Parts: sequence; C-alpha cells; structure tokens
Amino acid sequence: MAILAEYHKPGSVMEAVALLRRTDVRLRPLAGGSQLVGALETRAAADVDGVVDLAALGLNRIEADGDSLRIGATATLSDVGNHPPAGEVAGGILRRTAHYEGPVNLRNAATVGGVVAGAEMDSEFYAALLALDASVIVSDGEGETVTPLADFVIPSSHHLITAVTIPIRSLRSGHARIARTPSDRCIVAAVAVIGDGVERVALCGVGDRPVLAGGPFTPPDNWKGSAEYRLAMAAVVSERARAEAAQ
Repeated sequence: MAILAEYHKPGSVMEAVALLRRTDVRLRPLAGGSQLVGALETRAAADVDGVVDLAALGLNRIEADGDSLRIGATATLSDVGNHPPAGEVAGGILRRTAHYEGPVNLRNAATVGGVVAGAEMDSEFYAALLALDASVIVSDGEGETVTPLADFVIPSSHHLITAVTIPIRSLRSGHARIARTPSDRCIVAAVAVIGDGVERVALCGVGDRPVLAGGPFTPPDNWKGSAEYRLAMAAVVSERARAEAAQ
C-alpha cells in the first residue's frame, strides 16, 4: 500500500478546497474511500501524497429543497436507498440501481460524489442520475456552480463536488441490463424515466461513461463484449426500460 505523508480533516468546505489547492503536496479528497483506498493498496494511485477527509463537512445530508432534492456528496448509496423521498424517486430507481454498484458493504461506503467523480462506464446509479436530469454542485471554496450532469466535466483539484440535485417530478422508471451473471457489473444497461412531460433514457456500456440515449456512441471493444454487440444490446435494453417505465 502507498504510504501517505499527510492526513487532513478540515471543518469547512473553504478549508478543504484550500488544502486541495496546495502545490507542494499532492492531496486527494477522501469520502467513502471505496475507490481511493483500493487504488492506494494496489499503488495505482501513485500520485497521491495525502488525503483530505471530508467526513466533518456535513455533506452527507439529503433534503428536499423546494422543487428539487439535494443529495450531499458524502451521502452513501445506502443512505440514498434508505432515505424517503430519495429512495422513492421515480418508483425507487436510485435504490434499485445502487444495488448493482456492489455488495452492501461497498454501498455503505461508496458516496454519491464518488460515483459522479468516478463516472465509471458501467455505473447504473450514474445512469439513473442522468435519466433523472440531475445537476452537480461544485464549490471553489468561495461560491458554488451548478452544472447538468450530462454536461459535467470532472473539476480540477481546486474544486470540490458538494452535492447533486434532482428535480422533484411525478415520474415512472424502467431499468434493463445485460451482464454475465445477475450480480455482475453490467455489460450494457438502460434507465428510462417517463412522466410529467419528460422522457429520458440513459445508457451504460456504450462509451467511457454513462450517456443519454441518442448518441453518438463510442462503445469499447473488449473481453466483456464487442463494440457491435454493445450497440445491438443497447437498443434492446433501451426498449425494455422504456416499456417498463410506460406501464
């Protein structure tokens, strides 16, 4: 495991961002640690000298704010699934897709901000956020910016993801996936939401991150599935998810 030279636990977002801006040492934010700790253990994160622990920043709150739902960046996937109304959004699609991020011990640690920052191509929870028209709130220590997740680019180390917001609407959802086994990460998957004048479908497995349907797509060609197979199956799961959402 990589040896860390520094550990910090700031008490405010401003302090956290100031630490991440330091140029004399390479610091990374630490939330649930489900990705970073593994990378440190395998030395895949060789460019990390220390961590900034976000546990004391109060970013784990989940609350309705007018016509939107605000989910703090350090809220875990289990927190979301167990929280009304977050766990019930669009018929429970966030709780349902969180199940496929990993076993319960991982869901108890993995955070919403970590899923957004990781943007893994097979993250069905990320796809659900996309389909729900989520936006990402990022702080530079002095103010916040709000960006639709569909347009979001991972910020520099001078910024920190603080929350995700989801419009509160009356929606139905559908979800379909193809994987080697029911418990495996997906090869391709689709999440559809319909209602209140909205129809959106998001896909996993057809690019380097989950994307909204409509393309163009740049599917990988690897041992899990060829590019041609992924494109063909994306059409299948899209129709299945739409059909379920339309019921």
